[in-house]
Amino acid sequence: MALVLGCCAVTFKLNRMQRVSAESQETASAAAAVLPERRKEPVLDPQDFPTRCAAPGVLRCLGFDSPKEVAPANDPGSGLYPSWDRVYRGTLDTETKASGGGSLKFTIPTYSAANTSGYWKQDMGKNFGEGTTFYVQFRQRFSPEMLTNMWGGNTYWKQVIFHNGPHTCADVELATTKSNRRDGYPVMYSQCGSDSMIVDLHNGDYLMEQGDYNCHYHNVNSHDCFIYPANTWIAFYYKVSIGHWGKPDSTIQAWVSLPGQPYKQWIDIPNHKLLNDSPGRDYDTVTLLPYMTAKDVTKDGGPTAYTWYDELIVSTQPIAPPK
Repeated sequence: MALVLGCCAVTFKLNRMQRVSAESQETASAAAAVLPERRKEPVLDPQDFPTRCAAPGVLRCLGFDSPKEVAPANDPGSGLYPSWDRVYRGTLDTETKASGGGSLKFTIPTYSAANTSGYWKQDMGKNFGEGTTFYVQFRQRFSPEMLTNMWGGNTYWKQVIFHNGPHTCADVELATTKSNRRDGYPVMYSQCGSDSMIVDLHNGDYLMEQGDYNCHYHNVNSHDCFIYPANTWIAFYYKVSIGHWGKPDSTIQAWVSLPGQPYKQWIDIPNHKLLNDSPGRDYDTVTLLPYMTAKDVTKDGGPTAYTWYDELIVSTQPIAPPK
């Protein structure tokens, strides 16, 4: 079965935010009342990719270093899948890479539909259900056009989805996307966008990013928010601890790391309710993709854009930052 992309209106739902007055400002007392105590991961020394791949707990490790590694999938298996017009726009790039012999490059055409460029689907090596924790790390790079194009309307791209089997818009889903604003920062959600990984400050403002960042919805800036840099390899790192389905006892955490720098946390959501209507069909797949739900193939999306992926790791244990 092919991956079901765009099965729902995957819109990051901040409607209530959009209705609040722009004059609403954050206050320290409100933030202190709702923010949880920080949970810090042990500090891990940076490691090169082969060392991280050989670490205990690693289930999957892909360097995208050869044509054999960047190959079309045999549906429903792991591998490369085509775009809306059945063209494979995911290719091996031996020039632009984080390490090794190459990287996975996606080309986003000016005129393209929602499934602009295809996607890479990867099984996680095991099923992650109640009482389990998984870690995912990958590196990604964005061309300037990827960060500045308007895409012909009210749409924005995804980066990665953790999900079950062919279902990317479902209860078992954690997606990272670019915000639906021009500011250029990542956000996370579940349940097709209806469950946002944000903190309500109960004063008309929200923390879009937490942890080492203090990114307020009404005051997005490069000091308090992680803003995507162009032409830079960024390490994205996730820890998802699943408690009990339907109960507020799961934790979602995410970090970024720029070259030569330690992790900085941008998602820190404890006591969260993750859902699964079919226990046993749990988190088991990672999909890398520049999918844009509302993209219109007839509209000029801006200059051709590119994004690259490299060094994908799935593990049951913490993963060190890149060296």
